[in-house]
Parts: sequence; C-alpha cells; structure tokens
Amino acid sequence: MKFWGGGAPENKLLSGRKINRLHTDYKNGKMNIILGNKEVSMKKAFTMAEVLITLGIIGIVAAMTMPMIISKAERMILAQQFKKMYANLSNAINLVSEKYGGSYECYNTSYGNYHTADCKVFWSEMISQMNIVHSCYPGVAGCRPTYKTKAEVLSLGGNVKNTACTMNVSGKVYYLTDGSMIAFQNTDVFFVIDINGKKGPNRWGYDVFYMNLNKKNQLVNVVPIDFICAMKEKGGMYVEEMLRE
Repeated sequence: MKFWGGGAPENKLLSGRKINRLHTDYKNGKMNIILGNKEVSMKKAFTMAEVLITLGIIGIVAAMTMPMIISKAERMILAQQFKKMYANLSNAINLVSEKYGGSYECYNTSYGNYHTADCKVFWSEMISQMNIVHSCYPGVAGCRPTYKTKAEVLSLGGNVKNTACTMNVSGKVYYLTDGSMIAFQNTDVFFVIDINGKKGPNRWGYDVFYMNLNKKNQLVNVVPIDFICAMKEKGGMYVEEMLRE
C-alpha cells in the first residue's frame, strides 16, 4: 500500500538538478539564488505607491513646462506670419515705386519731417497691388477687432516709442486673402497691420503693429517700419525685434 503525503509542490527550477549549494543573498536591491555554479537573479518590483509618486512627479513637470513650450511655439508661428506679411508689403511698395519711377511723396525721414503730398495716389496704387477681398470702416460693427488703447497698454506694463503719438486705428480697413488686415488713412504715412485679422490674440507687438512709411534718404526706397510711433503690450515685440526672430 502506498501513502501519498502532502507538502509543497514540486519546484521545477530545482527538480532533476544536482544541488551543490543553495542559499539566497540580497545585494543591490535584488535577491540572488546561488544554485550550483549558476546564480539566478530576482529583481524587486516597484510598489504601487512608488509608481504613483513617479507619475505624479512627471505630471507636475509637464504642467510646469508645457505652457512655456506652447507659448514659444505660438510666438514662432506669429513671427513667421509677420515676416510673410512684411515681405508682401515691401514687395508691393517696391512695385508701386518702380511703376511710378521713384518714391511717392508719402513717407517721413525723421521726427516731424513728413511728406504726404502723394499719399492718396500711393495708397490707391498699393491697394491695386494687394489681394484685397473685403474692406470696411471702423465704425461698422464687426469691421475689425478691438485693440487696446495706448493708455491701456501702458497701464498693463506695455511700452511705447513716442508718448506724443496717439496711435489711433481710425483708417479704412482692408482684409487680404490670407486673413491678414491693413488699416490706414489715405492721407497719412502711418498704418496698422494685423497679421491674422480677427483670429487673435489681437495684441500690440504680437500680431498687431503700428507702422509708418520711412525713407532714410533720397537714394533708397520707402520701407515699412515703426520708426516714430509704435507700441507693444507686455511681452510683445517691435517690428525690428520680430524681423530678428
């Protein structure tokens, strides 16, 4: 008669193998089993608490860095849009000047030195060179976004180049095929561009810029710049700064 006793189940790792020495040893956070001449290593697993703490740290770091990364990416996009519109504007000015055989008398050379005799003709020619799809006047509801005034910009930590400038956006508004916008008085050298129109953020120095037509001397063409009057909201950039981005 055979009797079958109880006990632990057969250990397949050890079954059928000659055991010269068997003992366990803990080192470097691992349990090591010495089986004959072979060492079997068993790693300790992470606890649920350790996993949750690690995930929590990753979440905190992501929450701190993601807004900065997103903001930087948005600024890069705006800078590229600005450069594109600036290039189109410069090309239109050069084409108009070439057709005319020189610069129209619609520019400034220095503070207080304005040439406006040809501004009406100049702006009319400029419009013919630009891809205009819609125009309106600021008094019409929804014609253009609402921008901060100079006083609001200064009160919120912004900056202006010349406090004597009013920098009102009162001229007729023209929208281009790419969604950008330009507004100007056709008797003036000053104008406003919004590189993405109503899309936003509609902030000075971000996507909205107050500019003027400038001619350094009689040997060069007129260029769009913010030489005299310009403002930027906190964190924004002037035209020269945007071109360097």
